[in-house]
Amino acid sequence: MLILGYGLIIGIFVSLIGGGGAALYLGVLTSQLGLATAIAVPTSLLVALPALFFGFLTQMRIKNVNFRVGNQMILAAIPGIIVGTISAQFIPQNLYNWIVGSIFIVMGLMVLLKAVRHKKGQPENSKQLWIARGFGLLSGLMVGIGGLSGGATTAAGLTILGLTAVEAAGTATYVLTTMSAISLVSHLFTSTFAWQAGWLLMLGAIIGAVITPLLIRRLDLNKVNRVLTPFLGLLIIYFGVKMFL
Repeated sequence: MLILGYGLIIGIFVSLIGGGGAALYLGVLTSQLGLATAIAVPTSLLVALPALFFGFLTQMRIKNVNFRVGNQMILAAIPGIIVGTISAQFIPQNLYNWIVGSIFIVMGLMVLLKAVRHKKGQPENSKQLWIARGFGLLSGLMVGIGGLSGGATTAAGLTILGLTAVEAAGTATYVLTTMSAISLVSHLFTSTFAWQAGWLLMLGAIIGAVITPLLIRRLDLNKVNRVLTPFLGLLIIYFGVKMFL
């Protein structure tokens, strides 16, 4: 039951920020279930995907998903995943950490600046699409190089594009579900999974991912956005700092 509780908490958390939560799943699988890292990494992907998918269905049902922007990010992310996967073997881990950490910190500061300025509206359509493609490519590269690490980049990019924190989280579940499915297919041919070890974690995450958007919808969305946007910015900066440690 403790593992189910971990999954529930992670499902709620990733629904709030629009991330995939792979690092959180990985931590539980290694520290609580004792899986080897080589098995825990692909298993975390297997655990994350159903929660993302059901969270996406819920977000779509309550109309929190911007498909137009999400589709542009996905189309740009696919070549990024391919290039990242091929180039990963040539990039030293320390250099990768510095690059990703710097990107996270810059994007987190941009989200915080947006929250402080309370800037309304979105960029004009043509500009928004190119910005979305750029963030999609960046997220795809990060997913291809380092696994499921594109969640914070995707959510931050959507927020910077002018989407509310709630809509950014909803759209991120759509983008990450698609990117995770692509990554999972590649891992099915190359990795070993602990098929039974993560099922309770997966069940808890699905429950958390489904109920969180429904609960948020009952709240004042303006107040939710005022809290979630700076929280997202600070969280992304925290992820960036952690990459340097």
